[in-house]
Amino acid sequence: VVGSKRMSKFDVKSCQSLLQLLIKSRKNIASRIHIVNKIIAGLSSYVEPDELLYDTIIDAVEKLGHEGLSNNIEGMLNDTKRNTGKDICFFLKMMEFALKLNKRTAGEAGLNYLEIAINNLSRKPITLRPDSTTAVSSILDMISTYNDNDLSNVVQACLNFFHRSATQQSLDTLMCRTYLLKQLLVTNKFGSLEQSLVEFAADFARGCYSCLRSKEILEGERKGVFIQATDFLVDFGTQNEWDKFGKHIIQSMNLFSVFIDAVIGVSGERLLRDVLNKCLLQYSIVDPDPRRILIPNWTVRKPNEPDILPTPSLHFQMVLELIPSVVQTKDKDERLPLHYAAASPTASYDVIMEVFKAYKQAASIRDPTTGLFPFQLAASNGNVEAAHGLLLANPNLVSSGIYIHDRKRKRSSSA
Repeated sequence: VVGSKRMSKFDVKSCQSLLQLLIKSRKNIASRIHIVNKIIAGLSSYVEPDELLYDTIIDAVEKLGHEGLSNNIEGMLNDTKRNTGKDICFFLKMMEFALKLNKRTAGEAGLNYLEIAINNLSRKPITLRPDSTTAVSSILDMISTYNDNDLSNVVQACLNFFHRSATQQSLDTLMCRTYLLKQLLVTNKFGSLEQSLVEFAADFARGCYSCLRSKEILEGERKGVFIQATDFLVDFGTQNEWDKFGKHIIQSMNLFSVFIDAVIGVSGERLLRDVLNKCLLQYSIVDPDPRRILIPNWTVRKPNEPDILPTPSLHFQMVLELIPSVVQTKDKDERLPLHYAAASPTASYDVIMEVFKAYKQAASIRDPTTGLFPFQLAASNGNVEAAHGLLLANPNLVSSGIYIHDRKRKRSSSA
């Protein structure tokens, strides 16, 4: 019946049932291979093969041999119409089919198909928001099941897919990506993943735009994942991305309070110090940008009492209450919080001076990155008022005048 129809088109169930009949049939192998090829080629482009159909195709390969079926299996996987607009989970099923086929046939049968699945995932346009929870679970299960295989290309293709679809990702998807990256690093089989972590940092900074959603996650079971994402951001982000995250996290006192408590509870003082240095000291609560109304979100209101307005450096003061020693603690680059504050072109006078008051000796310590004192860092960014205030803390820093190289001095005197 199949052979008599030139344009046979089957749904998944029909295709699977027919293949099972032919696997059990006593007809000669050549005849069965011919009809199996017709069935595989007849699978409708509008349906998705499921795990049961893929397993049945593998059974057919084991029974009838791979060589006679390879062209139509490849054609099924390369069906452009079927592959268009699919989620990552569709291609993960295809990859698992290839790995399973190779394992079951104890040869190289599935390697070419794995390359097809990877290439399809890598070049298809992103049209759907990925089912990230299912996808991450599938990827990790695949790594666990086929741990004897080199799955570096599979992992990289999946990470690239998530990055390419970043504009459509919710904060929930970013949390799933965080979990995936952490687990991949734990396996220690896929290298440092540095490029993927750099891309994630950019996506996470851009994806944190909902104050309510961030607060909800930080108050729930996944707060540890959010803090891990923050750790990735601090380690692999750029100043532009730290700025975006800093602006997000100080949108309201409620969000900020929940965040710093979660950082301390999950990761400890080291991460909060790094977030303070790279993301928070650059901004004040009284934001000069008229589009950002921060003051009401930080105002303390009590019945029958005047509102208590926030000070510009209230966020810094809250961190200082949690970790009084933070202003005296150097980071891995040997820099102090005052170095970061003074070196920032966006840091306000109020924030810089609050950091200085908390540890005045820092004004006399050179920044190891630039070799400049904090007052020089502030002056180089045009913050004259802060530069003057920091210099007054130790005028002796300039009491000996400005150093001039001997050659230049001799040349000047001869002139």
